[in-house]
Amino acid sequence: MKTAGTQLEGICTSDLPRFPVNPSDKSEHPKYNSNFANAILKGVVFTGANLKRANLIGTNLSGADLQGADLQGANLSESKLCEANLSGANLTGANLTGADLRDADLTGAIMPDGTVYDPHHHLQSLKKG
Repeated sequence: MKTAGTQLEGICTSDLPRFPVNPSDKSEHPKYNSNFANAILKGVVFTGANLKRANLIGTNLSGADLQGADLQGANLSESKLCEANLSGANLTGANLTGADLRDADLTGAIMPDGTVYDPHHHLQSLKKG
């Protein structure tokens, strides 16, 4: 006698390839550790968050609190960071191309080139992208 479970097994099978889930096998992982591309995260609190190699392309982070966040290697291109708190954040190797950083607080942030934010030095390079 077939039970509902065995009937479903026959219906719910697929020929799609199965991928093993093994956290220790880095070859199975995509280029990014996390994906927030094009998300609306206005005002979100990511204080001290680990966002290494995060995909934040086109994400709206206006007014977000990213104080002390680890954004090493993150892709923030075309993202909106207006009035965001990035003080003390680590942006080493991050992609800020086309990012809108108007009125963002970058006090003490480690910039993509590894230097600590200096408004006199970085203002022109941020405007250029």
